[in-house]
Amino acid sequence: MRRLALSVLLLGTCLITHASDELYTSRFSTCMNQAGGVTAEMLDCIGEELNTQDARLNGAYQKLRSQLSAERKRALQGAQRLWIQYREANCDFYNDPEGGTLHRVMASDCLLRETAQRAKELENLAEYLSQ
Repeated sequence: MRRLALSVLLLGTCLITHASDELYTSRFSTCMNQAGGVTAEMLDCIGEELNTQDARLNGAYQKLRSQLSAERKRALQGAQRLWIQYREANCDFYNDPEGGTLHRVMASDCLLRETAQRAKELENLAEYLSQ
């Protein structure tokens, strides 16, 4: 039963990743396809894309910050710090120490997904404010 639940969870994670392909680089999709389900290679792909998305997030944060008053900058900084705490706690939950390597992939995928979504959110806010 546990394997069935794990399979369903993995399928859900894969569907979320594929549903969010527009958030990721084409290099990531290619890398994951070439990984062939090998955990270490998948983690390498996710790690590389996470670096890319983290840089994207930092750029979006700085761009948005440059458009704000001092008071709003402080509010953004507070929100970002809380978002980081949420992301870390939420994604760490996926990393079940008794769940094997699959849970490491799921936790890493969570970090990637959350980071890319936050980058897009901040990009959208900066774009809105610049209009």
